[in-house]
Amino acid sequence: MIEIIKVKDREEGNIKAHKILVEITDNNTLLALSGGTSPNYRKMIVEPLTPLRSEEQSYEGQGILPGAVCMVDERFGTPLHKNSNELMFEESGLIGYFFNKRIKFYKILKGETFVKTANSYNMIIAQLFGKFPKKVGIMGIGKDLHTAGLFPNSEADHSPHYVVYETVEDEFPQRISLSLKALGEFDNFIILVFGSAKQNVLKKLLDENENDMQKAPAIFYRKCKAKSYLITDQEIK
Repeated sequence: MIEIIKVKDREEGNIKAHKILVEITDNNTLLALSGGTSPNYRKMIVEPLTPLRSEEQSYEGQGILPGAVCMVDERFGTPLHKNSNELMFEESGLIGYFFNKRIKFYKILKGETFVKTANSYNMIIAQLFGKFPKKVGIMGIGKDLHTAGLFPNSEADHSPHYVVYETVEDEFPQRISLSLKALGEFDNFIILVFGSAKQNVLKKLLDENENDMQKAPAIFYRKCKAKSYLITDQEIK
């Protein structure tokens, strides 16, 4: 099920994502974060002061407090390389935010080989899935309808593992990503789609006649059991 939420622009969309996170996350939640240009984690998580839930009898603003945080995908290389999602998270203040809140953040890059990095992260994700009963993902969608590190016509789209590694046709070809199998265990997704260049993406995503996830992996969100919140500044035509 996809609930469409129309916003004015990217900034308003990220603030709306914050409000949804307040409602759907708690300390039993594993929060998985994507990179890309759509999320602004400073606006979504780091800066807002969120009133505590009423049963905690305080309104001093403690922020988003999941049980743990992991990465949806990463561009392979050395830790904190200039094109890494990890560096984007670091520069947004996100990693420092979770450190200060004593919330464990599980990164992908540890200076190991491509294959070993993926295998190590696969074991971590399996452990986290066993520990946390609820999984929530912040996701984006590319112009080719790839999502996370899952690209069209990819062998990774039907992997039996939780984490996949693959070299794809992209500016950043070596990718490590949660698989469709892993995403299938999530309870909620917040999907961020901004800009006129994504108009055709929305059309295909929501078209009931478009059902080939091998050609367009993001169609998964329309077909999966999880409830998704699609936040966009585009008119749905």
